[in-house]
Amino acid sequence: MTRTVAQLRIHPVKGARGLDVQSVEFDAFGPRFDRRWMVVGPDGTFVSQRSTPRLATVRPKVDERSLTLAAPGIEALELPIAPQGDPVRITVWSSELEVRTVSPEADGWLSTVLGSAHRLVFMSDQDVRNTDPAYADGHRVSFADGYPALLVTRGSVGELARRAGRDIPVERFRPNIVVSGDRPHEEDFWRSFTIGNLRFSGVKLCARCKVTTIDQYSGDRDPDREPLRTLARYRRIESLVYFGLNVVHHGTGRVSLGDSVEILDHGIVRGAL
Repeated sequence: MTRTVAQLRIHPVKGARGLDVQSVEFDAFGPRFDRRWMVVGPDGTFVSQRSTPRLATVRPKVDERSLTLAAPGIEALELPIAPQGDPVRITVWSSELEVRTVSPEADGWLSTVLGSAHRLVFMSDQDVRNTDPAYADGHRVSFADGYPALLVTRGSVGELARRAGRDIPVERFRPNIVVSGDRPHEEDFWRSFTIGNLRFSGVKLCARCKVTTIDQYSGDRDPDREPLRTLARYRRIESLVYFGLNVVHHGTGRVSLGDSVEILDHGIVRGAL
């Protein structure tokens, strides 16, 4: 069976809208520019669509020079690609680390869009946040929930949509890599694989939360609680539901649309209870 990369997405600001790209360089953190910026509250704790679904209306664009933020009803804001703001202590899940603020202008812009005080922070190349050693020892990660990249297959999305009886946009799962194919949930067993010349390991099934029920363009919650309601019927393990595969990469390299995906090792990939 021939598998290829069908879609690539990055999310420059954690929790904000993602964007499609033709190719992406995998650096020490994962996909370059993916989740290297993050919104925090006044106490330094990260903010996501779980508590602030309006983040989905923030549209980042990024290039080698700048990060640009756009949202309905407000003028876009262009920011330097590597801000040199003040050090600040932040918390993202169980990680506590010191990163940099971006600028008072960025803080004011976000506070206006989100309706309360927020700050924008940046993770530089020198900042170190490690993946969970219980699943992936010796790897770094950006502000992503836990691992450098998330992979799903079109077959899995299609099966979920079939069971739900409606379209389920792949953006709801905020993946980095979407692979072609029609075998539902085969990625659950991809322990080792290559994309082009870069090797990856599947290290943990991805437990899903209510972010999957948020429209990634309007910020509105799905009135039918989809896709969580359908996932709970056939993808539940004890108290959690799973969809997609958290992966780590070995080395650096570029992944592009159309690259071949070759499975090297099949086996059980753990979830988390």
